Amino acid sequence: MREENPFCSRRIKPGAIPFYFPEGMSNQTLVEILCLNAWCGQIIGPHGSGKSTLLASLLPELEKCGRRIVHLELQDGVRNLPLSDEDFASMDEKTQLAIDGYEQLSYWVRRKIRRKSEKQKFGVIVLGHEPLEYPNLYQTSRELSTAKLIVSRLLENTIVRIPDSVVEEHFRQNNGNLREMLFSLYDVYEEAYSNLRFNG
Repeated sequence: MREENPFCSRRIKPGAIPFYFPEGMSNQTLVEILCLNAWCGQIIGPHGSGKSTLLASLLPELEKCGRRIVHLELQDGVRNLPLSDEDFASMDEKTQLAIDGYEQLSYWVRRKIRRKSEKQKFGVIVLGHEPLEYPNLYQTSRELSTAKLIVSRLLENTIVRIPDSVVEEHFRQNNGNLREMLFSLYDVYEEAYSNLRFNG
């Protein structure tokens, strides 16, 4: 039976790959920082640097702390929240609102979230590319070492090996965007797998 390509979208979507923290940092560290900041914080970083992956790994840890998660992933161009007044009314000090794509919301929507959060005491985590109006929780970056680590982990249980030089080339071609780099390695894997099967 043919093994699944480890670079298919199912295997590299946020939550499928763990977030790799630098030494001394962990999800537990971030939970402690959030707690000190009234459960509010921002995760900032460039496109494809792991913000959504980090959030996907953090939310289960917050649930373990008794937080009720309301997770919103906003598509490009969305200016309003898909939440009704009733949805907002149900949020209390145990609620954790997490918004991926927060910076594209209008000023008035952002202001409404801040006002309701302060009044009802629910927590807010926002993801964006530039500093926003919440305390800093974590800043992601595009690191070649992280790219190589992710590729090696994805290839652990396969017969294929992709040289570091190829990873470096694709990292450069995609301007350090880890998500796009991983997508671009799909065809590299397919070709390498076919060659191994053919020559084997």
